[in-house]
Amino acid sequence: MASDPTYQPKVHRRQGGDILVVESGGEIQVLAGGIVSRPSQQRLVSIAGAKVGGTAGWTLAAADNVSLATVAASQTGSKLVIPITGLKVGDTITGFNVVGQIESAGGTVTLDADLRKHTAAAADVSDASVGSITQISVTADAIVSAAKTGLTEVVAAGESFYLLLTATTAATTDIALQGATITVTEA
Repeated sequence: MASDPTYQPKVHRRQGGDILVVESGGEIQVLAGGIVSRPSQQRLVSIAGAKVGGTAGWTLAAADNVSLATVAASQTGSKLVIPITGLKVGDTITGFNVVGQIESAGGTVTLDADLRKHTAAAADVSDASVGSITQISVTADAIVSAAKTGLTEVVAAGESFYLLLTATTAATTDIALQGATITVTEA
């Protein structure tokens, strides 16, 4: 767009000043006055800051040269909590997915992922599910690619979000999780 000498930004006249609208394949609109409107986008969520939940089995910061959260063989209902950061009040969460790999030599591996939110309240912080993926259940090597779409969760002041993963592995199976993506439409 900027390298195209024939490109002309659109200027809309209104009382109180002009509005400059810049369009690039429908990806972004910039309005005068510092307002930016961006359509749906996926943000990467790393496992940095993740913690083992109420049921052990996930391994974080193993003594190796990779950045993965893993579950070894023969674990049941192992919980992992991944905080979702970078959200702004007014953003709309429309979906999420987890990114990783399941190793199986015929044994069953299940993985559940639930997007949850904490809401501040005088009596106590409440905890509620926003949406979850359909349980992943495999008996062979697989890329973790399940996604949840169709959410319309608007981020409000006093809220924080996290993913709660629950994994069960059979003998000779394991999970290697890289992180997640969250799909957001900015306010």
